[in-house]
Amino acid sequence: MRHSLIAKSIIFLLLYPLTINSALSKNIDNQLLINQLEGYLNHRKDNLLKDLFLQKSFNQFNNKYLDFRKKYKDAKWSIQRIRNDQNKLLLDIKIVSTREINDQLYNLYTKQTVKIETYKNKIKGYEVIDEESILNSQNSPLIIKILTPDQVLSGEKYEMNLIIENPLDNSLTASGMIVLKNEFNKNILNDSFGIEPNQSGGLFKYIQAPLNPGSQTISAIITHPEGIYLITKKIKVGL
Repeated sequence: MRHSLIAKSIIFLLLYPLTINSALSKNIDNQLLINQLEGYLNHRKDNLLKDLFLQKSFNQFNNKYLDFRKKYKDAKWSIQRIRNDQNKLLLDIKIVSTREINDQLYNLYTKQTVKIETYKNKIKGYEVIDEESILNSQNSPLIIKILTPDQVLSGEKYEMNLIIENPLDNSLTASGMIVLKNEFNKNILNDSFGIEPNQSGGLFKYIQAPLNPGSQTISAIITHPEGIYLITKKIKVGL
């Protein structure tokens, strides 16, 4: 039925970081780097993209980037600086794209907060602080509101809520949620999600944050006879 399509959709998504004068100069250099990064990604200038990174950092980025680009060929990137502190930048990154899976068209929307470390105007390293990715059927009538924190304390119990804002009719929806053990956990089956029929108007669950600082990634899905809505959320876990 729809479960094989759901499983494939999930896998595709998961397959899816001074002085006044010198400070001003650094801000200009950082903004130029951001503008170049956004432009090269949008225009697929891979030969120039490599020049923005130190070699080790580029290898880390490029493996994931090439894998992403195979699946989402029309991705549009928006990169804005949130703040910068000497050689470290905090960026707001948004990506929109589409992908065809089993003759069904899906929309992708991803937003990330990424910390960039630079050295001599090149990217030395990066870390994805928090991330939210949404994959939904292009013509799905579902409108879903996501209520969850971007950051929690280690060991904290918190809520993850997906709310269907305007229930469509009396048709049953099905939903499920899992905590991913690590970013390489891609062998996800339907039973892992605990997908069950419901008429609750959404998906609501309490989740326990890990005891050690770092991050926690949750994936959830809501399906309806007319569409699928899948999110993956990375949450920062602090002391």
